Amino acid sequence: MSTHLIGASVRRKEDKRFVTGKGNYTDDINLPNQLYAYIVRSPYASARINAIDSRAAKAAPGVVAVFTGADMAADTVGSLPCGWQIHSRDGSPMVEPPHPPLVPDQVRHVGDQVAVIVAESLYQAKDAAELLEIDYTELPVVTATPRAVAENAPQVWEQAPGNLCFDWEIGDQAAVAAAFANARHIAKIDLVNNRLIPNA
Repeated sequence: MSTHLIGASVRRKEDKRFVTGKGNYTDDINLPNQLYAYIVRSPYASARINAIDSRAAKAAPGVVAVFTGADMAADTVGSLPCGWQIHSRDGSPMVEPPHPPLVPDQVRHVGDQVAVIVAESLYQAKDAAELLEIDYTELPVVTATPRAVAENAPQVWEQAPGNLCFDWEIGDQAAVAAAFANARHIAKIDLVNNRLIPNA
């Protein structure tokens, strides 16, 4: 099996059961005494978390628990590892900053997960999330890859100087250069890889 999936045609196998109403989604699963979790996410692309006051959320109807990044750190819950380790062109391993399930101190993208509310219903969890008081201090932000690696760009991770996790290439550089050198016409386009959800 090829490991090069970007641009590959992947045959779909799941459509028939979904279009015929026989698919089973997570929301279709209901068990006795089940609980619901709602993730509270950052509205900021870069900010320091000064404090989280969860007292009102914990006291809300139906709420079983409220967890924050500080709780995860206190319970020594580790980092979520990267599933695909890349080595740079010089052979050095990629920089892998910590990725805790809940951010304890600083958010680094819009939607970064800062807390989770566990309740008897999804609606109760969402209502309790509204009661969570989070004190943020916004920090300088960089929102595009070319700007992230520019000189004097805001540093996203201290472990990755210059905001570079790895320097990687694939393909035959000489063959590509030769093809361009012999081409009658050259068209240029800027392509941006969208954010991927490979586990969907």
